[in-house]
Amino acid sequence: MASKNTSSNSRQAVQRSNSDSARWIAGLLLLFIGLFAAAAVFFSFFSWAADQSGLQKSVEERVTLGIEPENLCGWAGVRLGMLLVDHSFGLFGILIPAMIVLVGVRIVRQRPLLFNHSILSLFLIMILGSLTLGFAFADRWSLCCSTGWGGAFGIASSALLRTHIGAFGTLILLVGGWILTGVFINRNFINKVNEAGNVVVDKSGKVVEILKHKVVPHVRA
Repeated sequence: MASKNTSSNSRQAVQRSNSDSARWIAGLLLLFIGLFAAAAVFFSFFSWAADQSGLQKSVEERVTLGIEPENLCGWAGVRLGMLLVDHSFGLFGILIPAMIVLVGVRIVRQRPLLFNHSILSLFLIMILGSLTLGFAFADRWSLCCSTGWGGAFGIASSALLRTHIGAFGTLILLVGGWILTGVFINRNFINKVNEAGNVVVDKSGKVVEILKHKVVPHVRA
């Protein structure tokens, strides 16, 4: 009986160690992929114009002309930056690699992933940030990518919202979205919103009182 228990315990220990090793390797791969993607997106903010003009040429033309990517992550980094920034979420596209890095770190450290809070919070910030920049700048001031600060998603989505609910409705929707996101991230954000609202109400009441004291005597006169 003792030998059977010992053998079963050793098998369970081997299985547990194998699963832990596989988990650690998967987390480490995700961590490296996320870091590479983050670096590719970061460098694309500064080299997108030259690199995208190089991508328009064939491989043979690039080799003949000696065109090298300015992005330190190579042509793969150039394409990845275009995918996450230009064709997706603009400046906030860098949050996708950040989410991958976060998942990789939590897997390596054997911590709970907490998708319901950490990942979802970053996802909401990415969507709202892209929409906000797309609404504010559209395709103007393309300093970090070819499509605009909000990326293709933010520009197209904000234009669609403008068509259906107008500019003022889109602005209200974005403000409400940021407030709800802040509440989701930190419940204490509700107190901050209430304090800001009270300050605005108090100042507006003081302004009304000042105007009343200045205008009413002139009207009577």
